[in-house]
Order: sequence, then C-alpha cells, then structure tokens
Amino acid sequence: MFIKLHRSRSARLSEEDLLPGDHIYVKRSSRFYKHHGIYMGDGKVIHVSGSVREKVSPEVRESDLSLFLKGKSPKKMTYHNRLPASETIRTAKKLLRDGSYSMVLNNCEHFAAYCATGKKKSMQVRKIVAGLSTAATGIVILVLTKKVFRR
Repeated sequence: MFIKLHRSRSARLSEEDLLPGDHIYVKRSSRFYKHHGIYMGDGKVIHVSGSVREKVSPEVRESDLSLFLKGKSPKKMTYHNRLPASETIRTAKKLLRDGSYSMVLNNCEHFAAYCATGKKKSMQVRKIVAGLSTAATGIVILVLTKKVFRR
C-alpha cells in the first residue's frame, strides 16, 4: 500500500499548534537533514536520539520538546492515511529504548512514520538513493560514451 506523505507548509508552528500523536520534524544545521519524532503532549517527544559524536548509542527515547527542537521551529508531517493518535502514541511508547538504529533502514524518520502509519518510510533515504542512482547512471553513460568515441 502506498502512503502519500505531505510536509506542512506552515512557516512557524509553536507547541500550542501540536497535538499528541503528531509526527513532527525539524531541520537540523544542514538543509539535507531533518530530525523526526512523535509529539506526546506536555512538552515531550519520543524520537531516535544519540550518536557517536554525542557518545550515546542511538535508541528510541523521550525528550523535552525544547531539546528536540534545539531552537528551531517544528513542522508537522501529514498523511492521507494514518493511524489514530492513540495508536501512534501507544506504538511510540512500546518502542522506547529500542536500539536497532540504522541510518538507511531504521532511522528517526522510519520510526516516526511507522508510529503514525504502520509503515516504515523515509523520504530522506529515498532522495539519497535516487541521487546516488542518478549519479551512477551518469557515470556509466559517460564511460560508455568515451569508449564509443575513442574508436
């Protein structure tokens, strides 16, 4: 089943705009990276957190919204088909302390999408894979073109 993802177009959201069970995300320092989580209400977010740089193993954990946002404004991910907020919250809580992180197969976006829809999806990973595929195709065409014109 195909799940259509829509990122919110709202310039700025505040905590008052968020509802428990919302799949939220925030841009990090680069334009290419967004951090995703599930808003739990009462200023809490469950998300995949931790890194080698932080000297903390990546796992699903609950954090204060302010720590999740790191001074940035949150955005909501909306879906045509999504699970009820109560089920999203239940799934997020059930996965607390799960440490099966993989940047390609099980990252923060996969986690939040799974909690909200029951399907693991990551548009960030899809874009990277598509970009690598395009680059590889271009290299192959370049090599083949050089071989044809050398004859």
